[in-house]
Amino acid sequence: MQIAIDVGYSHTKAVSLNGRAIIPSVVAPFRELPLADLSLNGTGHVVTVRKVDGTVARHFVGEMALREGRGATFTLDREKHLHPNHDLLILTAARLLGAESGATLVVGLPVAYYRTQKDVLRRHLESLHAEVSVNGSPFARVSFGKVIVYPQGAGALLTVSNLPEGGLVCLVDVGCKTTDYVTVEMKGFQGKPVSSLCGSVEIGVFGMLEAVAAEFEARTGAPLDLTAAETITSTGKATFRGREINLADVAEAARKSVARAIADRVLASLGTRGDFVAKFYLAGGGALALPELKEMFPAAEVLPDPQWANAEGFLRFVTGTGKA
Repeated sequence: MQIAIDVGYSHTKAVSLNGRAIIPSVVAPFRELPLADLSLNGTGHVVTVRKVDGTVARHFVGEMALREGRGATFTLDREKHLHPNHDLLILTAARLLGAESGATLVVGLPVAYYRTQKDVLRRHLESLHAEVSVNGSPFARVSFGKVIVYPQGAGALLTVSNLPEGGLVCLVDVGCKTTDYVTVEMKGFQGKPVSSLCGSVEIGVFGMLEAVAAEFEARTGAPLDLTAAETITSTGKATFRGREINLADVAEAARKSVARAIADRVLASLGTRGDFVAKFYLAGGGALALPELKEMFPAAEVLPDPQWANAEGFLRFVTGTGKA
């Protein structure tokens, strides 16, 4: 079985030829719930992992961790595969897709980390194996017979259906923490990366959430978990101690500021050659969260399913159906 998993700082996206799954990249310790029957009747997962040494651990994963977890955690570590949440998200996503022992797995890394981390990540995932149960399902052994690590952004580019015959094109993949850009020179509808025009900038949607959380704390005196800041940013308001707080203007200003910063950083990195890019393609969840980006890059187009573009591209790569 071939599967692709894009472990993002915000969400984990997983696809196979038979299905897809998305999980907020948040984990919390399991605890017994007084209304468990009602709490489990919805989104989110209770995941039980049994390791080779026989130890068993249970966790709330995804929406369940956000809704019911105490001490819910997510990571912004550069080497996120070293964080315990990473392996749990991989195992959960693989189990949801029905992967068992010996599956082929494709994952991604930000362009800036690709050269230094790809071999370490590959070996780490090839050694990962456990028996996994999701939401009370029977235990099934999950392991990976082959692991392929592919650059983020380059994966998303494989989903583009309207690449030009010639010229430069640039895929900008806007994530939670990082934004990757991959520039390709097209000749005869075939693309070759221009390494000097590929890279990462460490700014993404997280910058917008930080700004909203800071304003919430300034008005209420209470810190705001950044997992909650995402909801407040999308709705523009929050209820705190019975009082509604309107943060719509703050969220809008933060959104525009972060979008401008991303565009400026990427275009500056491309230098004068950026003026010769025929088309910019926008991917990642940030392409939806920061719609202003489309107006800030020349001849820009948001991919039809931007949040899934990397995972879908990874799958196309391993199945041999990539287009670029």
